[in-house]
Amino acid sequence: MAGRGTLLIILGYTILFGLTARYWTRVATNSVDNFLGYYNESTAHEIAVSAANIGGNQVYVNEPSGHSFHLSGTLSGGEFDVEVDSINQYQLLLTATGTYPPSGSDGSVTDTVRVQFGPNYFSTFGLYTGTMNSLSWDTGDTIWGSFHSEGTFNVEGTPVFYGRVTSNNDMTGGGTPIIFGSYQSGVSIPMPSSAVSNVRTAAATGGALISNPSSPSPFEVFMTINSNATVTFHTNLNPVDTTIAVSSIAPNGVIFINNGNLHVNGTVKGQLTIAAGGSAFYGFGNVYINGNVMCNSDPGTNPNSSDVIGIVAQNNVWVESNDAYLGIIPTYPPVNPVIQAAIYAQNGTFQCYYQSTYSYMNVGSVHVYGSISNSYLGVTSDPTGTYGYKADYKFDPRFSNLAPPSFPVTGTYRILSWYE
Repeated sequence: MAGRGTLLIILGYTILFGLTARYWTRVATNSVDNFLGYYNESTAHEIAVSAANIGGNQVYVNEPSGHSFHLSGTLSGGEFDVEVDSINQYQLLLTATGTYPPSGSDGSVTDTVRVQFGPNYFSTFGLYTGTMNSLSWDTGDTIWGSFHSEGTFNVEGTPVFYGRVTSNNDMTGGGTPIIFGSYQSGVSIPMPSSAVSNVRTAAATGGALISNPSSPSPFEVFMTINSNATVTFHTNLNPVDTTIAVSSIAPNGVIFINNGNLHVNGTVKGQLTIAAGGSAFYGFGNVYINGNVMCNSDPGTNPNSSDVIGIVAQNNVWVESNDAYLGIIPTYPPVNPVIQAAIYAQNGTFQCYYQSTYSYMNVGSVHVYGSISNSYLGVTSDPTGTYGYKADYKFDPRFSNLAPPSFPVTGTYRILSWYE
């Protein structure tokens, strides 16, 4: 009996250990398979992410606006493929895939990353200038938001910059700017020659295109933007005011004065771009701000304000002082005018009208809360600062991610979304 019992015990343990060995062998095999699967998936994902970065770099370097391109190759023992397609005139979709091991191999895994690119608008600059000419930033000057000069970066003393600073050419003047951001030279961001015509096209295809009926005769449009989302306007050819809802006259929010000038003030509710185009030879293509231009919900106190305005001129944007352009010299110029807008002057500048007279002393500052892009830096006062306005320019941080309707674009891109 003892021998038989011992034999049964040994046989039982043998069966038990055999089953256990099979179990642990299966566990070990599954663990190896799981590890290899996880490794393949992780490697395929990392290849896809790297491919997205490779393709994104090509988007930034080549700026293939409105074009598609394809890249493929090998990376980290696997394969990658990048396809970039145009979504519309300004947006691109990049689809990057990573495969590891290479396709056709046992256990091959493919992963995908999608990146959507949108345009950089000129409104993302706190201040942009094509050239600084002989002007320099100096001690006491403070620039809020990013600054770009398509020419040199002229600095005297210790001006302060709260944002990224870039220039096409080098820094000159011997100053030591205080930059709370970064500085990079050799960056070229020219104003595109088609910028204003693109705004005109937007007005013609979904907005309001108000054309000079007898060009090249003078054509002046006087407009007040009302806080109830309407505009009131008349012209020098028809002095009778017309009031109409912005949604009716310009469903896409773009109003363009063609071969003429726009004189404007008021309060914007919603999103609106107003513009003027035409030849400087005939005195066209200017926007004259003859009063405050403000948002209905003040973005300075309400960062979630959805009210936005863009001011676009083929030539100049003036703070006009009540139609001084037309020879109407105000007895009392506006004091501390406020402009809450993204401003773009293609061939000219943003500047203030003033005279060396007593009435233009102690008129305060021109307060711009938004963005300014112009071909060259304009002046707001005489060289001594006695007559005219001090410049108080602050960047509206909403313009980092928001732009007025059909506002000019730089031709470069930014990432709108990244999906892994």
